[in-house]
Amino acid sequence: MVGILTNVANQTAVQTSSNQLAVNAAFLQEIKDSNPELWKTWYQLRQVCDSTDEPRQVAIKMVKLLDQLRDVIAMHFALEECYGYVEVPIDSKNGSFVCKSRDGVTDVNDTKTQHCALYLEASDLAEVAEEYQYRGVAAAQIQELVQRFRQFDEHWQAHERCENELIECFLEAI
Repeated sequence: MVGILTNVANQTAVQTSSNQLAVNAAFLQEIKDSNPELWKTWYQLRQVCDSTDEPRQVAIKMVKLLDQLRDVIAMHFALEECYGYVEVPIDSKNGSFVCKSRDGVTDVNDTKTQHCALYLEASDLAEVAEEYQYRGVAAAQIQELVQRFRQFDEHWQAHERCENELIECFLEAI
């Protein structure tokens, strides 16, 4: 889908039927910059995945960190959706432009919609890790957990790139 973005009161927007879903770039960037617990948890998980510690110890750390990640992602997405993405009325007086990304057009609706899929993926990963720990097989399944986390990490990074492109697109438009 090609989204036409519009500069509306210092926000980047995609047209919908009567409103436009807009990115408030300043708030979105502030939310990203002001969440040290999220970034610390990501850093710790990446370190645990690369750890040469005993599998049992790695599993214990991963279960705890994946549970924590699920919670901080929920808060992060709630803040982004409340303050970083807003609906504004369509204003036909403003000029429009297309927000070009490396592989096409970065769409505000699609980027916001990714929050649900990413949260569900994080939640599923945390629940699987907890189940493995409960059944006493977390250490034996550590490679699977590490692989699943790395795949999730790739999805997360792709999403962050999309949001950063929206922020940059807005900043170039003003």
